[in-house]
Amino acid sequence: MTVLNERDQFLIFGAPRIERAEIDEVVSVMESGWLGSGPRVARFEQEFAAYKGVHHAVALNSCTAALHLSILAAGIRPGDEVITTPMTFCATANAILHAGGTPVLADINPCTLNIDPDRIESKITSRTRALLPVHFAGRPCDMDAVRHRIAS
Repeated sequence: MTVLNERDQFLIFGAPRIERAEIDEVVSVMESGWLGSGPRVARFEQEFAAYKGVHHAVALNSCTAALHLSILAAGIRPGDEVITTPMTFCATANAILHAGGTPVLADINPCTLNIDPDRIESKITSRTRALLPVHFAGRPCDMDAVRHRIAS
């Protein structure tokens, strides 16, 4: 069997640059006993809010938690429908479900794998309260077309 393009070293995709300052900070956090919250998280939230020029910022442990919190903040309640794409991680639908909403799937454009703007309008009902697009694999949704479909 012939192996094409064999390398002497493994090609690393997206290797993080971890230097002494990062290592020292991790050790400091571990030694502090505050692993999930505490003074460093509070400082991060304050510094991030200042950086963004807002009054408040909240650090969460995952994008799933952020999706759930943003759906609650948008006022999604039991019985509300949220249109989204089937081409996403299950956290998208789960966040809608955990808020009591109903995920409604609009099909994708097979060329972009993103929600197909032409499929959104037919999914809108009197119970539709939100649209949750997902930008798939680094390809952004055509947000101008999406906005046009929900505005009509």
